[in-house]
Amino acid sequence: MACPILSQEVHEDVVISPTPFEKANSPAMEYEMKLPHYSQKQYDFLEACVEKPSSICGGEIFQNVLDETNLVTDKCCRNILKIGKDCHLGLMKILFSSYEYKNIASIPRSKQTWNDCLRRVGSKIGVPVSFE
Repeated sequence: MACPILSQEVHEDVVISPTPFEKANSPAMEYEMKLPHYSQKQYDFLEACVEKPSSICGGEIFQNVLDETNLVTDKCCRNILKIGKDCHLGLMKILFSSYEYKNIASIPRSKQTWNDCLRRVGSKIGVPVSFE
């Protein structure tokens, strides 16, 4: 059976409307563009922070911040305490400032996760700093 060949030619009198992607940004893209930008020093610091937690612990900590019934193991508590309070809070702020998670009240919960880990394993590894 022969297939018809469709012309790829566009006549001058035919107007082709732009695709939705060419015309407007998505709400997520517009939201992300409004986020505060970081200095190079802040960016470098946070980039180094990203490399510190293990992927297993990063997921476990994130799940705990989303839902406190998901407990953080002692191993991952040691991991979060070793990366430090500033790294932990900085990563949480970036994550929860994204469009996908912007409506989740997470910073108080991430501080609670830190304090819980500090209470459970902090004295074993010598981390004395808690969030208020």
